[in-house]
Amino acid sequence: METLDEHPRGALHAYLDGELSLEGSLAVEEHLAVCDRCRQELETFGALRKLLQSARSTEPEAESTLIRVTRAVRTRRRRLVGAGAAMGLAAAAMLAVVLVPRTDRIVGEVASVHARALDTGRTVELASADPTDVTRWLADRLPSSIPATGSGDGFSLRGARVDALDGRPVATVVYQVRNHLVDVFAWPSAERDSEPRPSVAGRWTVCRWSHRGVSYWMVSDAGTEDLKALAALIKERRT
Repeated sequence: METLDEHPRGALHAYLDGELSLEGSLAVEEHLAVCDRCRQELETFGALRKLLQSARSTEPEAESTLIRVTRAVRTRRRRLVGAGAAMGLAAAAMLAVVLVPRTDRIVGEVASVHARALDTGRTVELASADPTDVTRWLADRLPSSIPATGSGDGFSLRGARVDALDGRPVATVVYQVRNHLVDVFAWPSAERDSEPRPSVAGRWTVCRWSHRGVSYWMVSDAGTEDLKALAALIKERRT
């Protein structure tokens, strides 16, 4: 993932508004993980938004409330500057509060796309066990799609489809392990390599990971160990 070397104040606002793409959101989250200043800015923006929303809910008092908001934010910023190590801990706690809902939303969307495909019977648009056919079919629809990995280690390639995830079209390669289907969403990315990180969304297990310039989201009811095994297979075939 491309690192945000400068302090992305505009991106922080867009991040809070949910206006960034998945890649943009992940870039901001990576920057926040190492930048105390931007974590503090994000906390201030969030506090300001809550106060402004409160002001709008009481129209007759809006002007005086806005004055109180401005004063409160100025005071808060002065405290942020002088709080030192204690502020760092508070900012880290605030970061956890802010990031968890965003991550949960993406995890939930991945699970919903998978569940919808199963419910509608549209698990694949192209049914094929040939990775060359799948790769060619996806490339015709998404020029930036990733070559498909073939069957192996108990996983059978079933085919592919194109889905919408976080407001963007993504390539979905579908596998089967025993009686479980696994959707693998993948796209090119500058994100650094990472191991599968499992989350649970209802009956579904979702894993996010990246390898050799590709970001992956995987989802199935097969469980964490199966998803990690499929990730290992894909890594091995792309090394």
